[in-house]
Amino acid sequence: MNRYLYSCLISMLLTSFMFISACATTSDPVQQEQAILEPAIIAVAKPGANIPHGATFAWLPEAVNFYKDERLDSTSIQYNIESSIKKNLADMGFKFAEQSSSAQYSIAYTAALESSLDDTAILRRFGLVPGNMRVPTDNPEFEKGTLIIYALENKTGEVIWRSAVQAAVDFTLEMEQRKERIGPIVADMFRS
Repeated sequence: MNRYLYSCLISMLLTSFMFISACATTSDPVQQEQAILEPAIIAVAKPGANIPHGATFAWLPEAVNFYKDERLDSTSIQYNIESSIKKNLADMGFKFAEQSSSAQYSIAYTAALESSLDDTAILRRFGLVPGNMRVPTDNPEFEKGTLIIYALENKTGEVIWRSAVQAAVDFTLEMEQRKERIGPIVADMFRS
């Protein structure tokens, strides 16, 4: 009888193993690449902060930081980030002033690749990290990039809203493709 139970147990284990092996799925490379390129976004607002419709924003020049990298056309990327920020503020009903002295709020941003500004430094400096871990570390065509946008109240100098996004920066993209990616990412940051 024990021998019968033993052989039944072995048969069940082999059948289970074969069933589990048959359930394994293979990943579609296109889906994997889309997952890599999918950004992770986080936003934090001061409790009770309410920016009235029609409020005026201006750049906080000393807090606009763009870490240049020779692998990217930094000037175009910086221009596209700034244009997207201004467009989103306008779309939300805010005005943009050229001088911070004539604005109620200031807006600033920091953009960098992980090789220039890693997660630890971002967390220490800004207090939030989206934590995008899907960026491949063994592929030289990709590097994690971070963009942090934050708004300050000019009267108090207090940060009232900040948002951070991390995504895989694909060094093989043409500038037009990169521009097409920046706009929606910045819009998602403001929606958050």
